[in-house]
Amino acid sequence: MPGPGPHPLDSHEERCRLRLTLSDGRVIEGLHNAVAGRHFLHRTGPGLPLVGEVEGPLQASDIRAIEVVMTRAALLEQGRELLQGPRVPGREPVTRDDFEHRLQTLARAVAAVPEADWQMQVRLKRQFEACAERIALGQGKQAWMLAEARWARKSNASPTMADLWIEPVASPSCFARPRPQDFDPDPAIRRRRVPPPPEVRADPFSVPNMLAALLGRDLKARITRSGDPPHAAAHIQVDMPVKGRARFVLIGERCRGTTRWRAVWDGNDSKPGLRRRLSEATEAYRRMLAAMREGRRSVQPDLFG
Repeated sequence: MPGPGPHPLDSHEERCRLRLTLSDGRVIEGLHNAVAGRHFLHRTGPGLPLVGEVEGPLQASDIRAIEVVMTRAALLEQGRELLQGPRVPGREPVTRDDFEHRLQTLARAVAAVPEADWQMQVRLKRQFEACAERIALGQGKQAWMLAEARWARKSNASPTMADLWIEPVASPSCFARPRPQDFDPDPAIRRRRVPPPPEVRADPFSVPNMLAALLGRDLKARITRSGDPPHAAAHIQVDMPVKGRARFVLIGERCRGTTRWRAVWDGNDSKPGLRRRLSEATEAYRRMLAAMREGRRSVQPDLFG
């Protein structure tokens, strides 16, 4: 058990690196750990096992001199720099605008590194990801910012999704433009849903209204890909009540103020057309066609009307 008096290591923080001169003349160096009032030194280096070696518990009488080699904060900063490289200049973000500006700065820094220097690219990307993690910015929105920074190196025009992605629609979890509120440090503000414009709410065939029309007809439907903005274009997957992979994808695109839809078979054709024919014979298929033909029966252009 520890002695009744104060231990010389009590005043030193845990996980700092110390060099101790012991009463037997040995000099040891390692990370300081305190467990249940006892003090240990975790040593690593040449001549020691791969996982290191623990010295202790160290008694007060064992220690002749103590030297702080590196504080815990300095060790953490050293580890951060090894992982993330030198910190990109700029003040720590606090507000919504700060986070947006900081992430844009880091994304541009990543884009500016030549492909040959991939190690620095990885380190800077870790800085970007660490900053994005503080506001829980999704992977798809991080991907957009990084792609937008690469685009900005060759064009001054504001990019569309088709410029940055392989198609004008993408899975939101993979690729999506961040909303201004996504940079807000308050999670309650980030979670707020932004209603679509009045003209979208008034269009019975718009993306949100078509999804509502399908769900209102007891169909199993979900949006798998969205455009930019999300109400401009979308793919809605509609599963048919047929065994195996049997589903249609409704492809919607804005055209002259309204949204046009077409159905594409996305099922398994291993048994030539059988599942499709079975699907087209179901009541669910007829309800899907009715939704495409009629849209949503009741719309709400004015949220406060």
